[in-house]
Amino acid sequence: MFRKIIPILIIISLNLNCVTFVFYPENFEKIPVKTVSPSHRKTIEVSILSKFFDDDIEEPPVLHYQKEAETMIKDSILKAGYAVTDTNGSANTADYYCEVIYTHKTYPHGGLNVISGFTLLLLPSEYSTNVTINFTFKDKNGKFLKSYQRSAETFNWLGWLFLPFMPFYFPTSEIDRMNFQLVGSILKEAAKDNILK
Repeated sequence: MFRKIIPILIIISLNLNCVTFVFYPENFEKIPVKTVSPSHRKTIEVSILSKFFDDDIEEPPVLHYQKEAETMIKDSILKAGYAVTDTNGSANTADYYCEVIYTHKTYPHGGLNVISGFTLLLLPSEYSTNVTINFTFKDKNGKFLKSYQRSAETFNWLGWLFLPFMPFYFPTSEIDRMNFQLVGSILKEAAKDNILK
């Protein structure tokens, strides 16, 4: 009997999603996803630097996380209606040049998580994620044009309490949506400022 219950508990716990709330700054305007023909897309050449923090302590660079951040930034730029090329140090035909700094900070709420662990997630655990994205635009000669910064925060709750209200999205999908909104907002403001013409 006990052997039959263990696989069921494992399957349920693997499917245990969490509730994720995203908080944007005041007066943040959400950006719709554009559908633009590839032949009409302006090209942005990007150089991306990723920084990851756990409870304000910077983590050593991990190639897997850096690649994920680069892919996310590039996908967000594509969804906003632009094409992307990598900085390769040689003459390029990109329409725009941009340096991106992506900062991802995770804050585990230790005391609550310990209590949650003792109750086997009967009481939910929580952690928050703060993302800051900086874009610096330059012209083809490397002359500084303008910088933009956006940030937002998620609060993630995990526990059995939320199981009756499933399905919820995993935190990664919510963070991907949030990142697109931040990148799209920067690109929209840059277009208004005639940085992206």
